[in-house]
Amino acid sequence: MARPPASIRILEATVWLGLGFALIVLLIGLSTIVGASKTGARYVFVDPYATATTSDDPAPPPAGPPGAVSLAEPAFNAELTIAEPTPWQRFLLILPELLLTMVLCAVAVFLLLLLRSFREGDPFNPKNAKRLAVIGVLLLGVAVIPRVDEWVLHTLVSGTPLQGAVLRAAEDYRWALVVGFGVLALAEFFRQGSRLRSDVQGLV
Repeated sequence: MARPPASIRILEATVWLGLGFALIVLLIGLSTIVGASKTGARYVFVDPYATATTSDDPAPPPAGPPGAVSLAEPAFNAELTIAEPTPWQRFLLILPELLLTMVLCAVAVFLLLLLRSFREGDPFNPKNAKRLAVIGVLLLGVAVIPRVDEWVLHTLVSGTPLQGAVLRAAEDYRWALVVGFGVLALAEFFRQGSRLRSDVQGLV
């Protein structure tokens, strides 16, 4: 069996490293649920215009002579902290990151299966088309995480003085839609390629 190209070996090594790192992050996140911590925190986006309190009002406009340059503290970014969180609160704080990590681990597994077929010199086959389709669907699923994040934040502040605050996740997952649809288009390309190869083989 011929040795696979260096590019394929580098890609495989990169995916393996990414998968190992994601698993470590997943284990660390799970360990924080059962571990004792005095505070729990996560970054959030606060909409001061839709918040009942005035503590997060936007920063005042810059002052000074024309052309003056200054730095203003951002008013929309904040850190939500919980003193001595319960295990349930610690779980909610990391739930969006756990979901993202699990999805990326699944994507890495399918990528490794895909690269293995590249090593065997048989990329255009129906199995790879299905693998790419699964990867695309998994990435589209990442776009649902902000909805989970909204529920998490609403649950965390429910019954507290911050209940009237309009909080959103600071993370942006809009990239998942673009990448997911791109991978689905690539899956269709592989499916058509495998069909064309089967037709050509049938004519030989």
